[in-house]
Amino acid sequence: MQLAANVTSGDAVDWHSINWKHVYRTVKNLRQRIFRASRENDLKHVRSLQRLMLRCQANVLESVRHVTQVNAGKDTPGVDQVIVTTPEERGRLCKQLSHLDLHHVRPVRRVYIPKRKGRRPLGIPTIVDRCVQAMGKNALEPFWEARCEGSSYGFRPGRGCHDAIERIFRVARPGTTRPWVLDADIAGAFDPAS
Repeated sequence: MQLAANVTSGDAVDWHSINWKHVYRTVKNLRQRIFRASRENDLKHVRSLQRLMLRCQANVLESVRHVTQVNAGKDTPGVDQVIVTTPEERGRLCKQLSHLDLHHVRPVRRVYIPKRKGRRPLGIPTIVDRCVQAMGKNALEPFWEARCEGSSYGFRPGRGCHDAIERIFRVARPGTTRPWVLDADIAGAFDPAS
């Protein structure tokens, strides 16, 4: 099988020669295998596939592309003030992530964003840490998606407000046996302890 990206003389990835179709297919295939193993409750196989995903070059490439080209915060630096904008920098970042200890993280940059009632703290990780998070997400998300409730819509891939509204419309229509509806919002659930 052909490698998804060629390596230049400096051992950095040649960003322009990447076969993105192959990269996406590889990551999607591994995610589906993790999902199936989780559904079958084969935890040993799940862990093996997750380790494979974390070492997979296609996962590194997709994560770097997502963080440095697709994500809206791609031009926001962390505490190291580094942003990655050129193909050469992306190639070097891929090489760095391939040899990185995934358990070592840098501090986040604290920024306060305005809200109606004051300000909310926001932590901005470094580009390298964001890439590691994206790699970890690809390894962990399929496992948990296989175990989530079918009627859960918040912060789930491929689901949104309209799916939840449609479900409510089907369940709460006249003539059903549902005696009540609960609408709750937990204020301050994620606020830091005062």
